[in-house]
Amino acid sequence: MFSLEQLRIFVCAADEGSFSACARKLGKVQSAISHSISTLELDLNVELFDRSSRHPRLTPAGEHLLRSARGLLVQANELENTAKSIYQQQETRLTVAADDGLLLPQVFDTLKQVELQFPSVELELLSLPSTDIALEVAAGKLDLGVMFSEIEAIKPIDFCYVGHIDYIAVCHPEHALAALNRISLTDLLPHRQIAVRGRAQRESQLLLSIASKTWWCSSYSKVLALVNRNVGWAYLPRFMVAAQLTNGQLQTLPVSFDHVSWSVPVDLVFRRGAQHGPVVSYLIQQLQTVFATPKIN
Repeated sequence: MFSLEQLRIFVCAADEGSFSACARKLGKVQSAISHSISTLELDLNVELFDRSSRHPRLTPAGEHLLRSARGLLVQANELENTAKSIYQQQETRLTVAADDGLLLPQVFDTLKQVELQFPSVELELLSLPSTDIALEVAAGKLDLGVMFSEIEAIKPIDFCYVGHIDYIAVCHPEHALAALNRISLTDLLPHRQIAVRGRAQRESQLLLSIASKTWWCSSYSKVLALVNRNVGWAYLPRFMVAAQLTNGQLQTLPVSFDHVSWSVPVDLVFRRGAQHGPVVSYLIQQLQTVFATPKIN
C-alpha cells in the first residue's frame, strides 16, 4: 500500500520536472526518489512517468492521478492540523459577531492572520447591531462580540474596553440641511434621521436617535445606502464615509453641539467565566491593537 511520503515525492517530482531536482528540494539522493516513485507505480499498477527521454514526463494516467494525490495531501495536512489543535486545546470552531460600524479594514487583516496562525479553525463571522450582539453573547450563541459600549450592563457578559470610533453627522449634498452653515438641534429635529437598532427595537444607549422622524436599519451599511439616496441624514462612523466626503458624494453637517469628533467607545464582549482558547485569546489581543486610539484617527 502506498504512503503519504510516496505521494509527496510524486507531487514534488511532477512540480520540479525531474527526479534530481526533486531530490535536491527534499534533501534526498536521486536513487531514493526513483525507488519511491517506482514502488508507487507498482502499488498503483500504473505508469506515472514516461522515462523515454532525458527528463521524465507525466503520462496521461500520471497527470490524472496527480490531482488526486494533491487532494489527498491537502486532506492529510488538515487532519494533522486538526489533531494538533485538539492536542493543544485549540478551538475547532468559533462564532464571532461584529457591528458593521466597527468593521475597519484592520479587522479583516486580523482575520487573515487568524487564518494563517490557526489554519484548522472554522470561523463564522456575523454582522449584527451592537444591542443584538450583547443578547447573543449572553445566550451563549457567540464566542466573541465586537460592539459599541452599552451603558446597561448585562450580567452574563464580560466587557473589555479597547478603544473608540469617531462618528460624524452627514447628509447628501442636495439635502435641505446641506445649505446651512451652522446646525442646531432644533434644525435637525424636523428632518428624517436614519439610525440603527436591533431586532428587539432597541437602540444603543450611546447612539440614540434624536429626530422626530426616524427610519430604522439593522446595519450602518444600509444607513449609508439610504443617506446616499437623500432619504435622510445620519451619524455614521467616520471611516465608512471618509472617501465619499472627500469626493463630494456626502457632506458633513456642521452641528453646533459637536465641537470635536463624537467618539463612541468600543468593547469586546464574551460570556462571563468563559475559558479562552488560543484562537480567542489571539483575536482579543489583536483587536485590542486595532481599536487603540492611534489606529482610529
